[in-house]
Amino acid sequence: MSGAPNQHASPVLTIKEAAVYCRRSPNAMKILRHRRKGPDSFLKAGRIYYYRHVLDAWLADGAAADSRSNRDLDPTLQAPQIRRYSPAA
Repeated sequence: MSGAPNQHASPVLTIKEAAVYCRRSPNAMKILRHRRKGPDSFLKAGRIYYYRHVLDAWLADGAAADSRSNRDLDPTLQAPQIRRYSPAA
């Protein structure tokens, strides 16, 4: 079956494979890594690697922090705030 997931897929991805998996460019992954904003990675023999489960968790954390996918953070569902101002002196 061509649509079936590969049962022997490696749990470790190179930076290029991780970029495809996260739908980012390899350069974006390098920048996120440099800024310590991306998923946890490790260096082995001069190459950057990522664990697939870490990428999944990083993507899930991003979805949980976004108001479009987390109804608790949606500002349109919150009670309106009363604006208070003081008249100009």
